[in-house]
Amino acid sequence: MLRRRFLAGSLAAAATPFTKPLGLSLYTIRGPLASKPAETYKAVAALGITQLEVRADNLNNHEAMIRDAGLKPVHLFIDSAVITGAWDEWAKLMARMKAAPPAVKPTLDDVIATAVKHGLKRVGISMLLPGEREGALDKINKAVETCAKAKIEFYYHNHAWEFEGEPGERFIDKLHKQLDKRAKLELDCFWAAIGGDDPAAVLKRWRGRTGSLHLKDVAANAPKKGSEFSMPPTAFKEVGFGTLDWKKILAAAKADYYFIEQDSTPGDPIESLRKSVAYLRGM
Repeated sequence: MLRRRFLAGSLAAAATPFTKPLGLSLYTIRGPLASKPAETYKAVAALGITQLEVRADNLNNHEAMIRDAGLKPVHLFIDSAVITGAWDEWAKLMARMKAAPPAVKPTLDDVIATAVKHGLKRVGISMLLPGEREGALDKINKAVETCAKAKIEFYYHNHAWEFEGEPGERFIDKLHKQLDKRAKLELDCFWAAIGGDDPAAVLKRWRGRTGSLHLKDVAANAPKKGSEFSMPPTAFKEVGFGTLDWKKILAAAKADYYFIEQDSTPGDPIESLRKSVAYLRGM
């Protein structure tokens, strides 16, 4: 009888779903948003997603559609050039991607005004380009101070390069030591793993300082090292369909927001999102 009770309890614990609110980074659905935004936002909401990580153009062009779908923007992604001033680096990136360079070069004050206008309490940078990394920490800390005066929080989102080098000397370690304690880390679990670290271990080291997570899985055949510029589309998997230990990661996470993000999907991004949500809700 005791053995049966123990086994029943173990099975129940293993099947415990992830019950915290789920969010979405809109980069995942950039394709359908470009052609059918209202329909896409409603499809996202129908999956049980409630929170969004957005960019300013999403707010400026789609705010009514977002609200009508019952979704709430909570995070505002900004280009790092707002902080570093390296707009020429971003122009090079856009040229590489065969896209138009930024039509507007907002200041941090502009970003803060946008966040306040739309009721967002946290803004952050999506990535630091190679040509703007030197001296970036000081500039980020100044941005944290400016945001704090406006009662806006600041967050830093990682890719893989932050984990390059010897432990203690990596950029992620410098961030841990030198980043203003008011700033939050947004841990991208995929890129931390690609960089050679264990996302759960990173969460433990950053306990109390991790504000959000990007949830996406790593394919078994994904390159062990790589960047956002070299990673093949097949490396990205739906949550629960790759190699990451999500029970371990989510047990270590004490975050405010959990955003599903998948840089590339094999087909309809909504279907990939559906698989990630189903896994998390049925763990």
